[in-house]
Amino acid sequence: MWPASGRGRKTILAMTPEGSRVVILVKPEERERSAMKPSVSVIIPAFNVEAYLGAAIDSVLEQTQRDVELIIVDDCSTDGTAEVAGRYQDARIHVLRNAKNEGPSQSRNVAIDHATGEWVAILDGDDWWKPRRLECLLALAEAHRADIVCDDLLLVPEGERNPSVTFFQTQARRLGRIDQPFEVNALKMAVDDYGFLKPVFRKAFLNAHALRYNPALWAGEDFDFLLRCLLASGRMVVSQEAMYFYRSRPGSLTSDPVRCLTRIIDMADALTASLDPRTQGEVIEAMGRYREWKLREREDARFRAPLQKGAWGECMSLAWRNPAKLPRYMPMVGRQLVSLAVSKARR
Repeated sequence: MWPASGRGRKTILAMTPEGSRVVILVKPEERERSAMKPSVSVIIPAFNVEAYLGAAIDSVLEQTQRDVELIIVDDCSTDGTAEVAGRYQDARIHVLRNAKNEGPSQSRNVAIDHATGEWVAILDGDDWWKPRRLECLLALAEAHRADIVCDDLLLVPEGERNPSVTFFQTQARRLGRIDQPFEVNALKMAVDDYGFLKPVFRKAFLNAHALRYNPALWAGEDFDFLLRCLLASGRMVVSQEAMYFYRSRPGSLTSDPVRCLTRIIDMADALTASLDPRTQGEVIEAMGRYREWKLREREDARFRAPLQKGAWGECMSLAWRNPAKLPRYMPMVGRQLVSLAVSKARR
């Protein structure tokens, strides 16, 4: 590291272990990190989340688990994300800036490498938490001697503050009723896909197994990382409580499901190829089924996109070319017609 000039704060240019450059903005009162390590390092990879970042930061500072540090990695945002992060005068907040746009995986790796807490908690820049989330998850980890703990997600549509449903509720047909904490191993991860959940990791476990996010992944990185943690014998426990507010918004990667699912399928192929068939045969078989599942989801997404735009001609063309898929397409058409009728009735 070497210092550079700055107004009112110290600026440091550093290199990550992967060779990426990151700029660290250090407020004067933060130059001496506390000798007492925080229990939790919360990491937020942030790209163009000016309108949302304040709520994410506030939810961390309002946690009942007080001994936390917050590491925000601005991934070369082109809006006011950096200004929002720099507005907080709290010594627990540390702001880093990538020298170039690296993506969510590498931004998380940068934050993990700078984290000093016993635990590392993942928070996206457009999401937020209930105040007792960290306290509850750390208690769960202690009770089960877990390396990884997660909870259900409260799904919040863009423009709203209150959740419409939880993630587990949307998956009830597939996962069944979840009313108590449960463990997830590598096979269950591959079968059920808990990659949407936002984990809290024991940092010593990550370091002991040299585990970091795959920097090449811009979608499916959570599933990939969690499965690799479980393959390294990590113990993962999931709470039935929903304490993480997950915002669905236009412009995010998941708002383009076809592109997102294509990247997830590519991730699954690469991850499966890295597994040892002699010792991980069941997981490989499950990953094959996972891939087929994502292929079906992508085909549905290709039909749903023009359907939601009202491009009926394109929908008919897709149905004409794929008559075997009509049983999957027709329920989507029915739901869209009902939605249009309800919207018209409300006007």
